[in-house]
Amino acid sequence: MIDKPTTSLSRLLVLAAAGMLLTGSPGRAQQPPNPAEAAGQIADFFGKVGDQIYENCIFELSDEQIEVQHALVKAYIEHGASGASARKLAAKQIQPPKLSAECEQIRNMPRMAQPPPTEAALPPGAWEPKVAATPKAKTTPAPSPIPPARAISLASKKVLPQWDCAEGVDYVTIQHKGYPRKLTGGEICNPFQDVVHEVPAAVGNFRLGYTIKTGRLFVITEGGARGQTIAWAISGREVCRNNPDPDCLATRAVGPLPPGEYTFSANKDQRVTWGPTIKRYVIGVYLKKLWGKEQYTPQQTSAILARGNIAIHERLKGEMSEACLGLEPNGWAYVASLIKNARANGLSVYVDEPYPQVAENPPIVVASSFSLTSIFK
Repeated sequence: MIDKPTTSLSRLLVLAAAGMLLTGSPGRAQQPPNPAEAAGQIADFFGKVGDQIYENCIFELSDEQIEVQHALVKAYIEHGASGASARKLAAKQIQPPKLSAECEQIRNMPRMAQPPPTEAALPPGAWEPKVAATPKAKTTPAPSPIPPARAISLASKKVLPQWDCAEGVDYVTIQHKGYPRKLTGGEICNPFQDVVHEVPAAVGNFRLGYTIKTGRLFVITEGGARGQTIAWAISGREVCRNNPDPDCLATRAVGPLPPGEYTFSANKDQRVTWGPTIKRYVIGVYLKKLWGKEQYTPQQTSAILARGNIAIHERLKGEMSEACLGLEPNGWAYVASLIKNARANGLSVYVDEPYPQVAENPPIVVASSFSLTSIFK
């Protein structure tokens, strides 16, 4: 969901349906409505407003969830489960969010065709600095031999301890896009709780801040809420989850989003758009200024600046994040509303916590009810 409605969907649907049934001349209002006509009116209503309500509901697994589900089946079979038991358990563990009563009502209703997503315009000069043309030299000396650049590799990297499975928690390891991932009950180890702290209305407009090492999303303002936590988000996957290692930052689709200043789309109406690949709404963010270039090799800097497809979106069970900020459902709904309504007007990403005096410890879910014995049931 993008905006927090002032009226619940259930009440909206009931009022709208009742209003349609009572529409017409005063004489007809006293008559029992024709069932076929009433059904047609309700279907027409859902067809017209379906897009607004549909964005609150996720009916299908994402591509990543499907891949993880298949990998879980393979892992469970390797642990001794039968094929039928493995498939049943994986299907139970990897599911889209539980649908509300309202979403169940509209699941099979007609829906207006989704317009093709409009890609937000990239601010000019956001990726490459402008460099003055070098005068052409009369003579070109032979270039000195340049040693080959060190290849960027994640082979020696390990998951940071704070994101690894807690002691005593059962897990299975799957392979996803060539990288190992530990899952317990179909969920990644140590996910964030869906904690949301609303920003007081008196604060006005502000920038969002994000700390890579901790996953904390917070307020940057001169007002009284400076540094206040808003929510928590995963960025990066596997060994690079919330890991600011330069090789992680330089690895496309694996590392977290790089530190620096980001902007949203210049078109306010296109800040929240439909992401057809992940089958949900996303907010594109664009790197305006990379921080800490002196810490990276030229090869790492080039790879970092070449990364794209960075966004903020909801994270579903079993998923991680490809450089994006993956928020839990309530966190996503609130942060998206802040950006859509232009209260949050930019994003600054830090490696270390810039406001340690007000920072909170990450609300991590350590426990798990998953047991390896469940694969034999």
